[in-house]
Amino acid sequence: MGTSTNRIESGYLLSNGTALLENEKDENGFYVGGNYVNGEYLKSQERYEPVRNKDGAITGFRQMSAYLHQFSGEEQKLIFQYALNTKNKLLEDLEQILKIVKNQQLRQLVSGTCEKFARIPDRECIRLMADIRAAYKERNLESIRQRQKAAQRKPAMRKRKRSLER
Repeated sequence: MGTSTNRIESGYLLSNGTALLENEKDENGFYVGGNYVNGEYLKSQERYEPVRNKDGAITGFRQMSAYLHQFSGEEQKLIFQYALNTKNKLLEDLEQILKIVKNQQLRQLVSGTCEKFARIPDRECIRLMADIRAAYKERNLESIRQRQKAAQRKPAMRKRKRSLER
């Protein structure tokens, strides 16, 4: 029988008992849900995205569609870019892209996304599109917040340099 050691890891414990650890994110930056069972951390298929307030502080987590993990980061970005309406409309838009694109890599990306998306039930497609849109939109806003904070700090640094130069 092996020995077990207790350790503390940074993360979040949700009200439903799901643990989200900072070092347990998928390749697309989503938190991977998990639970501790008999002292072992067991990952689930659930993915979560932080919900932030206007200051960028995490106030909660959005449980993402169960189908999210089936799509690569590039496929998710493609869905984010074109998924503004319904499943059928998205598939039509992607098929239009296939008609005009010559680049083989892009064709494979678009056709793979179409095939995966077509297999998902309509109601789940709506949820998946909404989840991806919310997550990527929030990430964009968080990136803007971070750049604004960095820009606000830089002028103070410049002023100090100028006063030292005199």
